Amino acid sequence: MTERNSSPDPAIDELLAREYERYRERTPNSKTMADELREIVPAGVCSTFRAYDPYPFHAERAEGTTIHDVDGNEYLDFALNNGTQLVGHTHPRLTDVATDQIERGTLYTRPSELLEFAATPLIDRWEAIEQVRFTNSGTEAVMHATRLARAYTGREKIVRMEGAYHGAHDPALVSKMPPLEQAGPAGDPRPVRESQGIPSSVPDDVLLAQYNDAESVEGLLRERGSEIAAILVEPACLNLGLVEPEDGFLQRLRELADEYNVVLIFDEVKTGVKLAPGGGAEYYGVQPDLVALAKAIGGGYPVGAFGGRREIMELIADDLNDGVATGAAHYGTYNGNPLSLRAVGVTLREILTDEAYDHVADLNARLATGYREVIEDSGLEAQVKAVGSQGMVHFTEEPIRTFRDWTHVDEEFHEAYWIGMVNRDVLPHPHDASQQWTVSVRHTAEDVDAHVDAFADLATHLSDAQH
Repeated sequence: MTERNSSPDPAIDELLAREYERYRERTPNSKTMADELREIVPAGVCSTFRAYDPYPFHAERAEGTTIHDVDGNEYLDFALNNGTQLVGHTHPRLTDVATDQIERGTLYTRPSELLEFAATPLIDRWEAIEQVRFTNSGTEAVMHATRLARAYTGREKIVRMEGAYHGAHDPALVSKMPPLEQAGPAGDPRPVRESQGIPSSVPDDVLLAQYNDAESVEGLLRERGSEIAAILVEPACLNLGLVEPEDGFLQRLRELADEYNVVLIFDEVKTGVKLAPGGGAEYYGVQPDLVALAKAIGGGYPVGAFGGRREIMELIADDLNDGVATGAAHYGTYNGNPLSLRAVGVTLREILTDEAYDHVADLNARLATGYREVIEDSGLEAQVKAVGSQGMVHFTEEPIRTFRDWTHVDEEFHEAYWIGMVNRDVLPHPHDASQQWTVSVRHTAEDVDAHVDAFADLATHLSDAQH
């Protein structure tokens, strides 16, 4: 992938080249498989995000807190499939119920008692959720939530934060970490399409504000409030590593949504059940009107969900009136498939308990403390953030508060850190400086200490290159 923020530095170039060479030596079978797969699968992967230089290592199996590659390497896994598996890999309880459900049937396209089994714990965890619908991914969850907000308000434009990720549907791929030379001034950001194939009309309905800048949201509402259906935001921005709301940002968004009669949507695909049992809404004490969920709610099984206030959600139940749609459409053959519903119910009822959250929070604090101690000892310039099960290191002097602060991040340097950790048998987080680590319920103090030891082994090399 192309590095967005990199400055020529021979020391960093040398370190990265050395770690790449070590990586190639460790993963020859992955190299062969990557070359072969590129002939039949574009880039050799099934999500563009998974392709990186020199090539991704290829998985053979995963269990507990480790993932094994085709070259026999075993990695302590703190990436956990983009944070999906807060329960860890192959959790025995989920394996048992999945095996049982496979024998009962993996697809019904009929309602069953499993709908209540999965829906009830979501309603219990989120004050904002009175009704919920299931879908298959985070992309779908956000897409349907925004459609529902438009149906409810009769307006079409969505306010969202520049640099945030909300899935792979067309409007979400506008100004998702755009090149700053194309993005215009921070006070009046220019919508930038990330992909070819996105119609030129799509950015017209996307209004860009800045995370942690409530005034930028208020300005859009003041000027164009009669056109705006919703404010879409992650409670904590997890497309910038880990950036938390500051200075009452979420509370102010709640006030503005009420003042201008727009729908406040929390994209909790990544934060949901990972910052707290009720996600970012619970952790930060602000309830939205609609919530989009996916990833960790299903324990590694493909699922998405969106829910919220009854008066909004019930629009989905409206039918055609004389051939005219009076509600918001929500279709999908695989929606609410019994295998995923059972995984959701078991994950939320039996695995992600209060004790599990205490365990994860303690280990996450231990990991963050370990990073800070290594950083101090090695003289690295870096910031460490941690909340709930999530954490991240940014190798910057200045904290990251908004997308425009991303210029502080030297992504080539971060790449040297990431590939260096992989070479030391730790997958520290999903590839790219925009991501974050996840501590699962199955990690142990020994796993965390091994992660910190690997970072300590690498830190001297990083410090030499940084200075």
